[in-house]
Amino acid sequence: MIIKVDCIENYTDTRFDEMYLEMSSERRGKCDRYIREADRKLCILADHLTRQAVSDYLNIPPCDVRINRDSHGKPYIENGGCFINYSHSGRFAAAAVSDEPVGIDIEEKGRKSIPASKRIATGSELEYIGGDPEKFLIIWTLKEAHLKCTGEGIRNNLREISFDLSGGKPVSGIPGFEYKSEITDDYVLAVCTRKG
Repeated sequence: MIIKVDCIENYTDTRFDEMYLEMSSERRGKCDRYIREADRKLCILADHLTRQAVSDYLNIPPCDVRINRDSHGKPYIENGGCFINYSHSGRFAAAAVSDEPVGIDIEEKGRKSIPASKRIATGSELEYIGGDPEKFLIIWTLKEAHLKCTGEGIRNNLREISFDLSGGKPVSGIPGFEYKSEITDDYVLAVCTRKG
């Protein structure tokens, strides 16, 4: 698996213009629908990181990587050979490439509200969260990465998926999935892969 994370602040406007021109017309159209310039840049960066990761994974030029979406909105590579997913939040974008179905979520710290935890967390997860915004983001990103991996997207009841982090490594009650969580000073990242 390859995971790439970067910040929009690491790129000049000129480089964003170049990355934009490297995108497919469909992806450019998606980015053009964003109202805020920062959101447009995140869309461009997520596409760029995904194409770079696929390029590294399949050993093909980034310009040969074509990203499309299935009927449920889950991204896939036209040329096949791997599974992809990407995410962006705040100033950060992330991409994951794997030989198994994959979901990734990144959340910049300070962007999600703790009161939302009652809508998405189970009783044991609420105990784990306590009132800690970072722990809330860990649970949130794990759930979103899982749903992106399965292609289900955000459900009405996120409490149907429960995580136990007491052993240090995230574990869900749903067999056949592996999870990874990364915490930095700026963001929380989670990756889910389907095994088998």
